[in-house]
Amino acid sequence: MLRACAAPTHATSSAPSHMSAGRLPKLTIVTPSWNGERFIREAVESIAQQGYPDLEHIVLDAGSTDGTLAQLAQFPTVLVRSEPDRGIYDALNKGVAQAHGEIIGFLNTDDLYPDGVLVEIGSIFARDPDVDVVVGQSCLFETGGQGRRSPLFVRTHVNQNGLWLPELAFGVPGFNGCFFRRRVFEKLGNLSIKYRITGDREFLMRLAIAGMKAARIDKPAILYRAHAGSLSMNPGKSNLLRIGREYVEMALELAKANTNNQDLSRFFLAWHAFESTKLVVRYVQAGQLRDALAVFVQLNVQNPLWPLRLFRAARIWRIVRRLDAPA
Repeated sequence: MLRACAAPTHATSSAPSHMSAGRLPKLTIVTPSWNGERFIREAVESIAQQGYPDLEHIVLDAGSTDGTLAQLAQFPTVLVRSEPDRGIYDALNKGVAQAHGEIIGFLNTDDLYPDGVLVEIGSIFARDPDVDVVVGQSCLFETGGQGRRSPLFVRTHVNQNGLWLPELAFGVPGFNGCFFRRRVFEKLGNLSIKYRITGDREFLMRLAIAGMKAARIDKPAILYRAHAGSLSMNPGKSNLLRIGREYVEMALELAKANTNNQDLSRFFLAWHAFESTKLVVRYVQAGQLRDALAVFVQLNVQNPLWPLRLFRAARIWRIVRRLDAPA
């Protein structure tokens, strides 16, 4: 569901007086970086100013050639590793491997955390050791004149714990608004580097299928910045096609991986029909008719009941859209 959000400000909060600092689990934030000079300082400060008592911040830089590393050098408590990687999810996996925290979260160089949210996240994990993941809302904002931040909207989760498969497939999951206990990665393994743009969605789907316990906070846990250079906000035509191809491959792979569960397999085949059809349309709109035909032929071979499954997928999509409508 979308609704207006309060304007993000610089965080200055500290742990609430009723919450003993020693009771909060160690928290690691992992930031993937490549030529993020424009916003990296704000991102680092939004973490440092949280007032979290046991915090580790790791930046995995892919070899920036701008002033990113010079800016990071001004923050001696930030652990920086600069080396080539095989994409953003490879960087995140490296960060998880290096993390010392019991709780792990992810923040991009152009995004921010709301005031005091890390203490609230940590306190949820501290209160319930059975919780594997805490899911928060996502707030989109833009920066105007004189650096003033203007909120656009908040995307909430339509399901109680924020890990509802229909929303993960047909909605917008908000991966960076999720915080994970270390054992999640020990059980599920790494984020897949095969999906260079959509690996976070695939990871959340695996988490939901595994039935891990999630808790939800009904406030923004991440502030996504809308700007021209954002891949998430402005993917561009070529990346939209790549995203579509990745979704088609992901849906089929998940359907095959869950053949022992008929309901799950059918769900992912319906999603496969939906994403394949969308990809055909996008190729036609781009004038790439040969590619459109190839996807259509592949759809008929891999998913011969696709017309019926597309009908089911459209119904699920409409339900998610209705529940996700602006308040």
